[in-house]
Amino acid sequence: MNTKYRTSLRVVAVAAASTGILSTIGLAGGTAAAHDADSARRARLAQPLDATHSGAKAVGVSHARQWPALRSGSRGVVVSAAQHLLTARGHTVKADGVYGSRTIAAVKAFQSRQHLPADGVVGPGTWNALTVSVRSGSRGHAVTAAQQLLTARGHTVKADGVYGSRTVAAVKAFQSRHHLRADGVVGPDTWNVLVNGSTGVVPAPRGYVLKFTKNRQHPDRSKLALYRDGRLLDSYRAGSGMGSTDECAGKTGWLPSGTYEILGHQTNRDTRIKGYAIHLADKTCHPRPGQKAVKRGDLFIHSKMTKNGTSLWRGDNDYKSEGCVKLAPGHIKSLFAHLDQAHWPKTLTLQVS
Repeated sequence: MNTKYRTSLRVVAVAAASTGILSTIGLAGGTAAAHDADSARRARLAQPLDATHSGAKAVGVSHARQWPALRSGSRGVVVSAAQHLLTARGHTVKADGVYGSRTIAAVKAFQSRQHLPADGVVGPGTWNALTVSVRSGSRGHAVTAAQQLLTARGHTVKADGVYGSRTVAAVKAFQSRHHLRADGVVGPDTWNVLVNGSTGVVPAPRGYVLKFTKNRQHPDRSKLALYRDGRLLDSYRAGSGMGSTDECAGKTGWLPSGTYEILGHQTNRDTRIKGYAIHLADKTCHPRPGQKAVKRGDLFIHSKMTKNGTSLWRGDNDYKSEGCVKLAPGHIKSLFAHLDQAHWPKTLTLQVS
C-alpha cells in the first residue's frame, strides 16, 4: 500500500468518526432536540458519554458501571429522568415517571435510530447511548433529568433545566459524598451513580396486576389492563363513574386512585350488580385540604348482565357506572378467562392511576 493511499484512508476514517460523534448529539444529518434552541451552544455543553472529561471517574476507583433496567410497569424519578433524556434526544415523551406505551414507543424509536435492539427496555446499552454530559451553562431536558435525580438523592435543586451555580454546587456535593471527583460536571460516572441511587425506581411488579388508567377527557374511554411480571397480557376499554372525575363523589365520581386489594370474584352474582363481578376493598378518598375524607365502598369491576352471565349491554352509554369499573360483557369474560387460567393469584391487586 503506497503512502498516498494510506494517507487518504486516514482522512476518510477521521471524517467518518467526526460524523458519528456529531450524529450522536444531533448535529449531523438532522436537527437538535426541539427544546434546545441554540444547537451550537449545546454541542459545546452536552457531550456524549463516551467523550471523556476531567474528573469523569472516581478518584482512585475503577468504576464498573451497571444500570437498572426500566421496562413496562416501572415508575419513579429514574423513569422521569429517562423520559427527559429521550426528549433531549428528539423523542418527545411526557415526563410523568410512568413507563407506559408511549414511553415504550419512544424508547424503541431511539434504539432503532442508535442501531440498538429495539426491545423497548432501557438497559445498559440504551442508558449509555441516552445520557449526555452536562455542565455549567448547559440547558434543556438532560439538565432537568440530572436536577430531578439530584433532588431525589438528597441534594435539592430546582428542576428548571438551567445548569447554574446552584446546580454546580449540588453536583459537587453529590460527587464528594459518593467519592467522585468533585468537578461539578455530570459525566458518565456521575450519571451512573445518580441513576443507581437507592430510591426513585419502582421495578415492574412480579405476578399478576390489574391497572386502571383514567381518561380525563373521556372517562368512559378509560382502560383496564392485565399484566404478568410487568408484561401486558390484555387490555380493555373501561368506564368508571357517571361522567364525573371527582374521586370523592360517591356513586357518581370515578374510582379513587391507589392500590386495591381483591376481596373476591363471582360469575353468578345476584344483587344489584349481577353476573361477573370482582369485589374490591373499600377506599378512603382524600378531597381538597380542609374537607373531610370520604370512604368509598361497594366497589366492583363488573359489566351489565343477568346473574347467569347473559349480556344486557346496549352500547357506549352502558360504560357509566356508580363509581366502579365497568367492562363490556365479552371483555369481562375474557378477563375472567385469563385469571381462571392463573388460578386467581392471591397477590392480585388493582392499581388505579
